[in-house]
Amino acid sequence: MKYFSFTLLFLACLACGSKQQPYSGFTTSLSAKPLKFEQIQVVDSARYWWALTHGDLNGDGLEDIVFIEGNNDASGYLGYKVGQLEDSIWQDVVIAQAPISGGGFAAGDLEAADMDGDGDIDVLAVKHPGEWMDAAAPATIFWYENSGEGSGDWVEHLIGKGKGAVKDMSIGDFNADGLADLAVMTFDEHNVRIHRHNTDGSFTMVADFTEEGIHEGMDIGDLDSDGDLDVAANGYTFSNPGGDLTGNWIVTSIDDRWHNQTHHKDSWSINATKTFIADIDDDGANEVFMTHSENAGYPLAYYTRQPDGAWSPTIILDSIPAAHTLMVYDMDLDGDKDIVTGTNRGRAVNLERGLTEFPVHVLLNSGDHKSFETTTHETGGIYNGRVTDYDGDGDMDILRYPDHESRELYVLVNQTK
Repeated sequence: MKYFSFTLLFLACLACGSKQQPYSGFTTSLSAKPLKFEQIQVVDSARYWWALTHGDLNGDGLEDIVFIEGNNDASGYLGYKVGQLEDSIWQDVVIAQAPISGGGFAAGDLEAADMDGDGDIDVLAVKHPGEWMDAAAPATIFWYENSGEGSGDWVEHLIGKGKGAVKDMSIGDFNADGLADLAVMTFDEHNVRIHRHNTDGSFTMVADFTEEGIHEGMDIGDLDSDGDLDVAANGYTFSNPGGDLTGNWIVTSIDDRWHNQTHHKDSWSINATKTFIADIDDDGANEVFMTHSENAGYPLAYYTRQPDGAWSPTIILDSIPAAHTLMVYDMDLDGDKDIVTGTNRGRAVNLERGLTEFPVHVLLNSGDHKSFETTTHETGGIYNGRVTDYDGDGDMDILRYPDHESRELYVLVNQTK
């Protein structure tokens, strides 16, 4: 899933089984710059924010935090917290208490983007009873139109149906027509759907994939260097056919370790990943980064596409438990992309008894894109972490939600600039 907002300009440019032995180890090197963060608390009343994202909804130049209030056993309302520079608790704004048709909102992901090309940031939402209540129940996906400067007048627009509880959503222009399309991953039915945005404002479902092991972990980007956006999900790639998107999307397995898990004492935790697409070596071809978001014993790795279409792995960390955050950005402004990851405190305590620290890591790229210095900036955990320049000062900050039941949310404010 994407963990940041898009403008249409950016959209047009985009984009427990048997444990296998890791392919290689990792080495460390010294960063060219010190990397420091100042942590500020911005939320003290979160309630099961399993779905959150960010975007400048009121046009003031600061990123706001978008959320669904309520867990996946009891759907809730859609809202956002108004970003500010002061070290204080951010104000709550309600976008919608409930869908027009009734019920509530519940999802494992949210996204915000300019859906209608009018220059302000709109918000996606999912109507569903909750994954724990009825994971197989169909979901209804909407976007809420921002009337400008976060005025409070949000208009609901229908996108389409998800096949069950939504785990991930990614916004991108799949057919290069300047309109924001949508990929949706659902959990119980192992399903990914593509919804095409039409010129009349409606959406059409143009692709419907069901693959064994699809659960959680999706992103979009050009994976075959043909100029259009593809999908990476749970260790699979789905290659864009071009045109009106109704052609044959070719499905390839990157590495089946990410979707071949068939048994674990917590069955909901199998095949749960985080996935991120980025060009780590700036050669014009994207890599696919992956971690396991719910279990231990899996690596942090990225995969590089070879000329024959196969994917070769590079292991960065041999194992990281419940790595429920994975983002790739230049955090120290040295020109190389770094990796932001960390452990979900609320899950890791059940995986490895005796754990007392749940690190937030920034893995600093040495410049060869294979060796990274592991730096730790907090030890209280991170869940669905997001990276964004929240204060507009030119360096990337981290939104830190310690675990899936936390009441607090923090911003790790980058001190590089």
